[in-house]
Amino acid sequence: MNELTRMAYLDALEIDCYVSRTQLPGAAVTRRLAIVPTPVEKADAPDRVKSPDVPDKTATPLQPEGFSRPDFGLGDRKKTAAAEPLREASPGGEPLPRFTLITIVAGNWLWLEELGGMPLATEQVQLVQAMAQALAFCSEAGTGEATASQATKPDTAQFDWPPHTNRQFDLGEEAARAGLAAFVSRRMEQFGCRGLVLLGESCAQRVPLSQMSIPAVTVASSAQMLVDPALKRQVWRDLQPLLQKP
Repeated sequence: MNELTRMAYLDALEIDCYVSRTQLPGAAVTRRLAIVPTPVEKADAPDRVKSPDVPDKTATPLQPEGFSRPDFGLGDRKKTAAAEPLREASPGGEPLPRFTLITIVAGNWLWLEELGGMPLATEQVQLVQAMAQALAFCSEAGTGEATASQATKPDTAQFDWPPHTNRQFDLGEEAARAGLAAFVSRRMEQFGCRGLVLLGESCAQRVPLSQMSIPAVTVASSAQMLVDPALKRQVWRDLQPLLQKP
């Protein structure tokens, strides 16, 4: 089982971590105390005597026939409040978007994927690096430059939205798209990337490609490929347009 699937199972079961049930090697010995139960003598309970003057608290109070407690409309309001969860909104009134994207510079390309509330697994970075090495090998036709690009360690950076909680600034959808476009353009210019690879449809919807004049392709996410390795064949076909870019 890969690390991404294991974390998903633990998150679904609401388990933070494993707890050892046996003594671990090298750990301090846990002092265990024997619990001796204390014998309890059973005493005859006296019979409960009901007083005719004291009413029974467990008895159901009598109500006149046809009586119903007035609601005053509170029940409908409580149901409406429970059915409508609280949603944060930007100053413009639109819902406040919240997402986390990870960028990986591998080879000569910038790989972008939405994490979806899960941490980035090592297997995801290794998969992206392997695809970048295959692209570099085909692009450079096995020259020395390709070998140098394959040996480069991937560089990762995270983009979180919203970046702050100050409601005086615009944190809506358009501001998020503009901020992400500036972040991606800055990363591509910094590392001299030749193209952009969007891993997953959710990531492709976040990136405003109309605001950036860069070659880009959309493929399945690395998380999907780890769950279903058969997707790698289609992903490789989707990556072929990058090999034709200068």
